Amino acid sequence: MISIMVEKRGPWARHGRVPLCATPRLTAYRDEVTLPHGERGTYDWVHVPDQVRVAALVNGALLVVEQYHYLAGPMWQLPGGSVDPADRSSRIAAQRELAEETGYRDGRWGDRGSLHALPGLTPARVHLWSTIDPAPSRAAPEPAEADMVVRRIPLHEAVFAVRDGRLRCAASAVLVMMLATEPSR
Repeated sequence: MISIMVEKRGPWARHGRVPLCATPRLTAYRDEVTLPHGERGTYDWVHVPDQVRVAALVNGALLVVEQYHYLAGPMWQLPGGSVDPADRSSRIAAQRELAEETGYRDGRWGDRGSLHALPGLTPARVHLWSTIDPAPSRAAPEPAEADMVVRRIPLHEAVFAVRDGRLRCAASAVLVMMLATEPSR
């Protein structure tokens, strides 16, 4: 057990930490805690890199990727992926992921904030970005993305895809709905 000074976290207190499993993609921990009601216990959680999602509008159409995910099956989502240690910011990660997956680069970028997709399991955030009128170039997907299909769909169709379950990535759904409810749209 890694013993630490008591760290207060709101009504919680952390007394120690044990790493349970470490891989190149994640580390699982068990923290020794005092719960909000005063009893001692444990809290298991996972450290993973932050993620990014990008809403790219090309001539008014949204770029959506379709891919089979090992754990979740086939789905539509916005381009994105992990914030790598070499990335100096989530924007750089967003630009890299958009270029790798779709081949589109540049455009007018906007920061759309971030969210915690699984706050009871990980402190990792998903950073939301948008770009308008990026320029086409050649995509360079990773080997695990060989089945990825890039689609250009109207924003209203992306909203329907959220509602009917084709677009099931939570961060992608939030970003689509943000765009769809902007006053200028």
